[in-house]
Amino acid sequence: MKKCTLALAVVAALPIVAANAYESNVVKSDDYYTTQPAYAKSGSYKQTNTTRKNGGYNNTIQNNFYYGQPAQVSSYDVVPRQQQPVQRVVYAPRYDDSYEVKERKVTTKTYSSQERKYFLAHPFFQPMKGRFGSVTDFAYAQNNFKFDLLNASVLDLDPASPTYNTIIDEGAVDLSAKAETTQFLVKEDFSIGLTDTLAVIGMVQYDKTKVTFKDWASASNPSFSLASDSYSSSGLNLFGIGLQSRFVDNDEWIAMISGYFQHQKDTANTFIGELKAGYKVDRTTIYGLLRAGYSDLTKGDIYGSYVEKDGDYIMLAYRTDVDDIIQVEGGLGFFSVLNKYFTLNGELIYGHYDWHDQLNIKGAFGWQPGDMFALNLYGMASLYDSASDKTKQYFNYDLNPDGYATSVVYTTGDYKIKDYNEWKIGVQAILYF
Repeated sequence: MKKCTLALAVVAALPIVAANAYESNVVKSDDYYTTQPAYAKSGSYKQTNTTRKNGGYNNTIQNNFYYGQPAQVSSYDVVPRQQQPVQRVVYAPRYDDSYEVKERKVTTKTYSSQERKYFLAHPFFQPMKGRFGSVTDFAYAQNNFKFDLLNASVLDLDPASPTYNTIIDEGAVDLSAKAETTQFLVKEDFSIGLTDTLAVIGMVQYDKTKVTFKDWASASNPSFSLASDSYSSSGLNLFGIGLQSRFVDNDEWIAMISGYFQHQKDTANTFIGELKAGYKVDRTTIYGLLRAGYSDLTKGDIYGSYVEKDGDYIMLAYRTDVDDIIQVEGGLGFFSVLNKYFTLNGELIYGHYDWHDQLNIKGAFGWQPGDMFALNLYGMASLYDSASDKTKQYFNYDLNPDGYATSVVYTTGDYKIKDYNEWKIGVQAILYF
């Protein structure tokens, strides 16, 4: 009997959300003006003309940063400007109806202020030196497909049986069903800025996964009925650590590279590398990404959908006699600042996931009320998957089987996948200290 491993999520995409460099801008309006902060670096800024007039003040969004007036005292900078003398000319009347010109200096007080916002849901976000970032992800995901059992070869595994270790039944199978895998997860990704361009990242994930085989039917026997079977597992099942570097960030371009190691309990050890590069257009960043993962299976040489109950199990294998898995993704995305509080993100990804290829789409809507907190609501769905119409192997270990004069049989055969589908929804709570 072959060993099996349940590989539900071998590659977990790290929610790396991004940031741009600060940009210079001077907007004068009555007694207030905005200017670049003293700690900003020159030469890394881009002027834009995306300006919204509101109440006599200019609110400007530049390269995904929000600059607004008037200044607000809180986490934003309000810096008193130095007092400066202003020349005023005063005309004083004389008694002879002529005027004597007098000059005096009057000192007026003005203020320098800048209200800026660092959008935490940006796909290139990483904390600056000595700062801390946290992304807590609450998500629900589902994978489902229909399948037909095509044939079966039944092996007797009862040592006390006269037909031990021989094929006792073989032929076509007229059964179909639906496989459904659901998962609820809570994933914590945290990062610490080692420098302004390099951060260490870590992650841990709790998940609860349920695999169900249901809706059994027979085309030749409409009255056929078979109960659904399901298998659940839960716990802290993923741990990871790595490095992330935003090595380019200027007035037009931004780029990030990251690499990390993940351990999935009783499943695999995975190494993942990712490269992203974007071009800044007004209040939008358009970017491309490339991600690759290598996984070493740590339990068994088969992986797929697995249900176990009362000593019996059935395995819809995706691959057999396998020691490792390679997965590659590439795609395009955009991140756009809608206004001071809301952001929009979209990605179109095509991936090769070891045994099948998939095209999926992801969208996210972010809300950030302040500097240190944001919520990001997201969803993804597969648009195309090459798994549909593929034929794979299944394995069934059955104690006390019906219809056989033996105590245990092991059945192998082929099954055909139909209507493969995946989707996921979630919300991320992002903190920045």
